[in-house]
Amino acid sequence: MLEYKGYIGEVVYDDEAEVLHARVINSGPYPIANAEATDVEGIKREFRISIDIYLKGCAELGIEPVKPTSATVTAG
Repeated sequence: MLEYKGYIGEVVYDDEAEVLHARVINSGPYPIANAEATDVEGIKREFRISIDIYLKGCAELGIEPVKPTSATVTAG
């Protein structure tokens, strides 16, 4: 799991593509951000960047970002 600014990210590894994927799991039914990288440090960095881009986009559009919830969702 990853955590940044209250958002929690679930990381899964795609063995075929040899890529780590992360998605926000505490933002309601729709993930607000996701990221991918080939190593642990990369996925941490890309997850943070993804959240920052989402928040910046909301600010630029003048909309309220989805707030992270305390509940988490498990992969299905």
